[in-house]
Amino acid sequence: MSEGDAAIRITRARAAQSQWSSMTPAQRVRALRPLRHIITQRMDEIINVISAEVGKPPMDALTGDIMVTLEHLSFYERRASRILRRHKIGKPALLFRGTRFVEVFEPHGIVLICAPWNYPLQLSLVPLATALFAGNAVLLKCSEHTPLTAQLIADLCSAAGLPPNLVQVSCDPPAEATALIDAHPDFIFFTGSNRNGRIVAAKAAIFMIPTVMELGGKDAALVFDSCDLPRTISGLVYGSFSNSGQVCVGTKRIYVQRPIYDEFLRLFLERITPLRIGVTTESDLGPVRIPGIREHLSNQLNDALVRGAKLHTPVYESSPLVLTDVSAEASLLQDESFGPIVCIAPFTTESDAINAANSSKFALSASIWTRDRLQGQRVAHALHSGSCAINDVIRNIGNPHAAIGGNESSGHGRYHGIEGLRTFSRTKSIMTSAHPRSTELHWFPFTSSTFARLRALLQIRHTSGLRNKLNALFGGRS
Repeated sequence: MSEGDAAIRITRARAAQSQWSSMTPAQRVRALRPLRHIITQRMDEIINVISAEVGKPPMDALTGDIMVTLEHLSFYERRASRILRRHKIGKPALLFRGTRFVEVFEPHGIVLICAPWNYPLQLSLVPLATALFAGNAVLLKCSEHTPLTAQLIADLCSAAGLPPNLVQVSCDPPAEATALIDAHPDFIFFTGSNRNGRIVAAKAAIFMIPTVMELGGKDAALVFDSCDLPRTISGLVYGSFSNSGQVCVGTKRIYVQRPIYDEFLRLFLERITPLRIGVTTESDLGPVRIPGIREHLSNQLNDALVRGAKLHTPVYESSPLVLTDVSAEASLLQDESFGPIVCIAPFTTESDAINAANSSKFALSASIWTRDRLQGQRVAHALHSGSCAINDVIRNIGNPHAAIGGNESSGHGRYHGIEGLRTFSRTKSIMTSAHPRSTELHWFPFTSSTFARLRALLQIRHTSGLRNKLNALFGGRS
């Protein structure tokens, strides 16, 4: 994409956004509702396109892409007007007598969304729709690996009757897509690898464009000896190998308390043996198709083995891989790995487990497996991750009520839920002086008298035991 093409898209988007943002949130909800209905009507077509293009089983496309997208659209249809409603906020009585404060939520303007290939519908449409509900126009840059899905998303938006140029979709390679950043969008939402996220963030910083970075993870699972072992095994096999491990919140590290470590490893290996690879409704895992992924995993595997790791599973195309005794310096634990591979290690105490989980520079999500309710809550609060699940895995990310996002090298910012809609909005506070006086105490001219009065008031107000007297004097509480 040339700079000229990017500039044209920005110009078109600004014209469309001006009209769109003039609508009330309730009007935008009515305009967006057909999008959910169109997705439902064309569900089978969408599943077929996603399965064929990225090689995931239809069940994964149905649950991970379509179901999550539909639930988020429904959530915002019911709540966007209330979330974006202007509301009163408080004030200190001392300095703001006779005033009223409100907060309003305004769109950023033009939002550039960079979406990945692993969940090409969900990770495109959920931020896209959230941005639209908030009143923005969207430039959606899909992965260059998903041109069919990109075209499908454009068709869905058109079929839903969205205004021309409100949503513009492309699937250019990353190098060409940087032209869109040079064209100065007002906000950038990026989902992808840490490496590419750093490039986008650095480029955005040049123009002071605010960003949300939804980056990769190295999610840990902490398995305590009090856990429900059958559920834990089933959950972590799914957490480790769902979508062939090509999930940002997929489990990559499993730490198991020593009394059950041997049994866990044996049952875990038994449970993955019957997993089926393919793209039919009877398949569990899809083949790893994206160029470079298999090579990267192979390099990480070889590095781990050279450092003394033990491989417990056969190596064949797209097969689940399980390793133990992985060195902390291995690339497999230090860097992102996006495929069906997991490392398992023992721990002794709760603090050992927490330290192991927090040892990674990535902090996206995590899971905790225990029957001890207090332990689950205690450990959850001690983890650095942006989210976590207790006795479950991955599913928490699909809750449209709950904000998600990473910490540290897994990015910054949140979306989903109330916080997600406000992420795509600018918060503006407005003060109104309801009963204007000719002057205020702190206005010019400065005098010794007003200085002394204000100084005395501050001493009284912030001296222990006298606060209530001042509140009574000024007729309100701060």
